[in-house]
Amino acid sequence: MELKELIENVQQWSKDRGLDKADSRKQLLKLYEEFGELVQGHLKGNVEQVKDSIGDMLVVEIIYCQQRGIEFDGNHKQNLCFPNDVTNILQWIAIFIGDLTGNIGTGTSKTNIYDINDCLYLVSEKYSTTLEACLELAWNEIKDRKGKMVDGVFVKEEDLSK
Repeated sequence: MELKELIENVQQWSKDRGLDKADSRKQLLKLYEEFGELVQGHLKGNVEQVKDSIGDMLVVEIIYCQQRGIEFDGNHKQNLCFPNDVTNILQWIAIFIGDLTGNIGTGTSKTNIYDINDCLYLVSEKYSTTLEACLELAWNEIKDRKGKMVDGVFVKEEDLSK
């Protein structure tokens, strides 16, 4: 599937579940959670977890942008002067997520999202995959997911009883 189609699918999925109008601060917390899983996958050398986490982070970014009225096309690879070591790239992602949190409600959120996306692109390359492939993995995981909104966060059905 093409990146554009995957992004549109996630946006529609989000609308269908009311996430597009939810509190974007909660989406930022979800971004932190997914970033933690990406770091964990890298530290453990778990390639599948890295791919899954990149896809999940992209889903969160897409929904965050939808909530904030930021156009997200996934093709922002303009700041590729980062170190080529994955650990350093992950540290930059942490910085950019922190900046995004500090800039919520300002016009610079867009730049922070693009910077995070650029770094995810570099990490995906280091793991011999693409953003498209990672997002498609995530899309296939969530596309039929059922659940409900709880305090502004979508909780998948299997987690509702926990």
